[in-house]
Amino acid sequence: MVRSRGAAPGAAGRRAPRARDGGFAGPVGIAGTRRFPPVLTALRTSYRVRLAAALGAFVVLPVLAFAVWSFARLGDEARRGGDLLISQTLRDAAATAGASSSDQPAAVARSVTELGDRLDADLWLYRDGVLAGTSAPVLGELGLVNWFLAPDAFVRLVLHDELELIDDGRTAGRTIRVGYLVVRSESPQVQEVLAAPQLLDDERVRQQQEDVALLLIFAILAGLVAAVYLADVAARGLARPVAALREAAGAVGSGAPLPAFPPGAPREFAPVMSAFERMASDVTRSRTALEDARRRTAQVLANVATGVIAVDDGLRVTMANPRAAELLGVPLAPGDLLPQAAPAEWQMVWDAVRAFLDGASERIVEREFVVGARQIRAQLASLGPAPEGCVVALDDATALTRAARVLAWGEMARQVAHEIKNPLTPIRLGIQHLQRAREKKTGRDFDATLAETAERILAEIDRLDAIARAFSRFASPTTEALPLEPVDVHAVAGEVVRLYALGGVEAQAAVALAGAAGTPVSARRDELKEVLVNLLENARNAGARHVNVRVSASGRRLDVEDDGRGMSADALAHVFDPAFSTTSSGSGLGLAIAKRLVESWGGTIALASAAGRGTTVTITFS
Repeated sequence: MVRSRGAAPGAAGRRAPRARDGGFAGPVGIAGTRRFPPVLTALRTSYRVRLAAALGAFVVLPVLAFAVWSFARLGDEARRGGDLLISQTLRDAAATAGASSSDQPAAVARSVTELGDRLDADLWLYRDGVLAGTSAPVLGELGLVNWFLAPDAFVRLVLHDELELIDDGRTAGRTIRVGYLVVRSESPQVQEVLAAPQLLDDERVRQQQEDVALLLIFAILAGLVAAVYLADVAARGLARPVAALREAAGAVGSGAPLPAFPPGAPREFAPVMSAFERMASDVTRSRTALEDARRRTAQVLANVATGVIAVDDGLRVTMANPRAAELLGVPLAPGDLLPQAAPAEWQMVWDAVRAFLDGASERIVEREFVVGARQIRAQLASLGPAPEGCVVALDDATALTRAARVLAWGEMARQVAHEIKNPLTPIRLGIQHLQRAREKKTGRDFDATLAETAERILAEIDRLDAIARAFSRFASPTTEALPLEPVDVHAVAGEVVRLYALGGVEAQAAVALAGAAGTPVSARRDELKEVLVNLLENARNAGARHVNVRVSASGRRLDVEDDGRGMSADALAHVFDPAFSTTSSGSGLGLAIAKRLVESWGGTIALASAAGRGTTVTITFS
């Protein structure tokens, strides 16, 4: 028992350096991570290192467990051997010591000395807990022998009636094993206890432990070498098919033929290699189809009259057809930066493309630009999220715009001729009627006819004047318009509604105002009145009985709702076209002029209607 506790510090002392080495590896590893992160990362993710560590642990852990068990067993065997020797010595000395019952201290001391010499052992004799004799008196004189029975031994032998025990003790600073045997017990006050101390052979036990430790160290080293070698063999066996797969992947990526896989690969890699071959075949077919589609697309784009440019999110060209280079006047190659490769006059177009990319819009956006003396129409379509970019389609719309303008003015001239022709017929008929009445020379009838015909002719002349003014207003350029001003929509709507309220029965429709005043909007007061009057006249001509004018959205929205006969879906698609009218007396320019005026303020106008359900016109101010 004494040796066990004595050997434990020694064993712990020998294991401590390994524990300290293992503990020291942590800070070094942490510092290494900070100093050499790529190296440690490679070691941590290396299959060879992981396998070697697993095999090494498979060898080292059992050896360490065996070492702990061996050290403990050696200490226990040394302890048990010493205890057996102590017990045998006490039993041999018990017969002689029990026969000696002298009360003389000198005789007792002499008897113990003789007994120790005969048995060649150290013996101590205690009477009533006090040292009565020792086989080596010189040890007693040097104070190396306890003069009193150890308290633990006294309690167990005297009070607990134990006859024999072995316990740890100390002498001269060293741990010893001491055996106690009761040789006479007459009463608790009269007892003789024979003690046999023995110093365990620590050096012999330590030598045995060191021999075992050396053997185990060699076993661990051999196991580690074998683990590293086996890990390297296994890693090489796995690395060959992996390297073949890597080379095959590189070949597929570069478009080269797929190399054959080397024979002798592990069976576990067979499904992987078969799947890789199928994947490579699919990639090859897909690449071929993609190249065919790209060639067909290039052929189509080479023959279209639209310039097509594909750009990434950095405005770098990924594809451009010949028409695009013709429009820009410079050749375009993949990788060119559009703002740098194209002339400076195209910068506004590239700014719009950049804004489109930043907005991440999914719909197709169409814009028009004046580049030099040309009218350029651009369509922008997204190719997907960044960095896919977008496609820019460019068309020179200069000739088309000019032709459309000529056609528009021709249509306008036809409409003007048609509208003027209608009033001229009643005027011609009225003059012919006057000529016939004058030939009859009936003065009274002639005066009445003259007055009636003159009134009709003047009405048709007023109609011609209105038609001329309407066409003039529609054709006038917006650049000549007055500047915008703050306008209270609710106040202007109130004025117009009051004018119709004063008309009474002649107005034919009840006009009401709803909503509250809001913040002023940018418009022109007189033009807003004109638009409102036009909308209310349209409602009255459509047979409306009730018209509601509603101001909402803090004065930024104006709705005119009526319960007239409405219009069909086909008519609704053309309500803002010039010269389109649902009545025979209108010029067809009312809503066209209203739309032009509202858009000149920066607003929008929309119309919703259904046959028999009335019409709603909505004006939204900017």
